[in-house]
Amino acid sequence: MFTTIDFCIFAACLALSMLVGVYHALKSKKEQAKSLISEKTAEFLLGGRKLPIIPVCLSLLATFVSSISLLGAPAEIYQRGLLFWPKYLASAVAFLITGVFFMPIFYKLQATSIYEYFEKRYDSKLLRQIGAVLFLISTWFYLAVVMYAPAIALAGVTQVSLWPLILAVGISSTFYTGIGGMKAVIWTDTFQAFFMYLGLGILLVKGTTDAGGLQEIFRISMVSGRFDALKRIDPSPLQHNNIWIMTFGSVLIWAMTSGLDQMAVQRYCSMSSLRNARIMLAMAVPAFLVLGTMCCFIGVVMLAYFYHCNPLESGEIKSQDQLVILFAAKVLGYIPGFPGLFLACLFSGTLSTISSGINSMTAVLWEDFLKDSQAVRLGDTGSANLNKMFAFVFGIGATLMAFLCQYMGGIVNAVASVTGTMAGPLAGLFLLGIFFPRANKNGAFMAVIITVPFFVCCAVGHNFYRPYGNYALPTNFTCAKNEDFFGSLNTSLTATSPPLAQAFYDPHYGKPDVFFVYKLSTFSYAPLSAAMVLVIGYVASILMPQKMTPYQRKLAYSLTYMGRNTFMNDQQTVMSKDGESLIHKSEEMKVMPSRTK
Repeated sequence: MFTTIDFCIFAACLALSMLVGVYHALKSKKEQAKSLISEKTAEFLLGGRKLPIIPVCLSLLATFVSSISLLGAPAEIYQRGLLFWPKYLASAVAFLITGVFFMPIFYKLQATSIYEYFEKRYDSKLLRQIGAVLFLISTWFYLAVVMYAPAIALAGVTQVSLWPLILAVGISSTFYTGIGGMKAVIWTDTFQAFFMYLGLGILLVKGTTDAGGLQEIFRISMVSGRFDALKRIDPSPLQHNNIWIMTFGSVLIWAMTSGLDQMAVQRYCSMSSLRNARIMLAMAVPAFLVLGTMCCFIGVVMLAYFYHCNPLESGEIKSQDQLVILFAAKVLGYIPGFPGLFLACLFSGTLSTISSGINSMTAVLWEDFLKDSQAVRLGDTGSANLNKMFAFVFGIGATLMAFLCQYMGGIVNAVASVTGTMAGPLAGLFLLGIFFPRANKNGAFMAVIITVPFFVCCAVGHNFYRPYGNYALPTNFTCAKNEDFFGSLNTSLTATSPPLAQAFYDPHYGKPDVFFVYKLSTFSYAPLSAAMVLVIGYVASILMPQKMTPYQRKLAYSLTYMGRNTFMNDQQTVMSKDGESLIHKSEEMKVMPSRTK
């Protein structure tokens, strides 16, 4: 299915990404030679805080749409219906919330690490470092899954082994991020975003034609029950999914991803002004809706294409994560080079996310743990070189972790588990500080200590007991059957053979003998954990009050002060009305270039 030409195109994509990194590494070196020595670390981590709007917008899109979206979203819709689509529709509301509430606060804070907010708002260096550790762990797992997903998908439909594919992605993304920094990430993401749109567009047009046209695609979606999944209105989180989790829950997830995540906020702070950052986010909304809808539509096109010969049931592939790449190989295989173009599209989404994650992890480690103790001793040149070394270490670590992802039960489940367990409580801490002025350090500590271990136990139990097994909606299968496959399905009581499954229980609600907390939908982890932090944190803050410093009070009432000249005015920085820095009094802020209009 994949020829030498296809793998050559794929290799060219990796090579071009690395060349972009080399180019920006050499360019930055020349620029730094003409500028202040103290700007080198800022140049590596934030691109000098003067990056243009469109490339940053495309970089943000490429980061959000990883291999999880390109492989996981279509497979989820193919197997369990259109309930996954509202997740992408909710992003528009989330981006609006980010632009109005979160972006001004973190842009005006002018912190390289977003977790500096915890120290300033809660007056606790330890809480800042706890938040940083949670981010590093969750991002490490997330990058490993993103790296593993396309590798296992491609290995499943070709004769190529898994480990060379993982190594190829890991080494290339680590290389150009490690030597080129934020500028290499942004401009490589721009190049990769082009491949993503092109590859998805070609696959959808050709796939729709081969599947029988739009009318046939929607007919099969209706008769197969995929549209009926949107009618799941039972609010209980003790089921695989429901409409409430995928609408209201996804608003929080995307707000967390776009406004309360280091990878996104680091991009906003790389812009030359708050106005440009907001313009960039506004441009990202329609572009992301189109890209997310394209990913979801691949799922219904695949359903029509494979409806009478499900490759999972025939044994042609072993995992739902391999569906998209098999579909691309079959649909585009008649045109030399087109399957390779889709591979470039798929791995472009992977490379962009990995490079962004590596750069953000480096920034967090440096700013939250090492900067105060090492910056003076090493000097800025030594600090920049140390950050490059960290980037290489994080890339190698994520590559090694990718080999363990095969035990996490599918890429969508793995990402939902890790994101909800670690990033959900982090989002809750930010929301607690921003929207609840009476919240304090005592309440924040209490919320983290209780919430994180609880959801770690939920995630471990869920992945160990697998309460929903191989749950999937049926297809009209008429091909030769794989008896081993059907035997395993009957044993786990899935919906592929409805009479047998329904005789015992509805697989959508999971195995009845599994402890109820292990049956919590992994899609509900993020909203539930954030809500748990808010409730515990607020109640504990009321019961254990603390006196705030004047600066803490301003941060606590940041929504009230937003837009005023006095917002974020402390011993370090005075801000103008639109949020641009006017006076930098601390030694740290003196090294940053002036951004007055």
